[in-house]
Amino acid sequence: MKSSIKNLKAGGHIHMMGICGTAMASLAGLLKDRGFKVTGSDANPYPPMSTQIEAMGIAIQPGYKKENLDPKPDFVVVGNVISASNEEA
Repeated sequence: MKSSIKNLKAGGHIHMMGICGTAMASLAGLLKDRGFKVTGSDANPYPPMSTQIEAMGIAIQPGYKKENLDPKPDFVVVGNVISASNEEA
């Protein structure tokens, strides 16, 4: 059964794959403002998006690997460019 973000309480951990995309970065900022712990990964984190995300206090892991999910987040948002076969997805 897939989990729903609706059930998460403020303080929950949300990990975002493809966080340096314009829409994903905006969503990350909104979630952080709502009190969630937000982390993310991206194949190619580079400015200006990476610096804006880091300025919000959100850690970015370069590349996609299952180790990025340790500690296990409460919810993972998978960007539309990420393959379902990706080990982090």
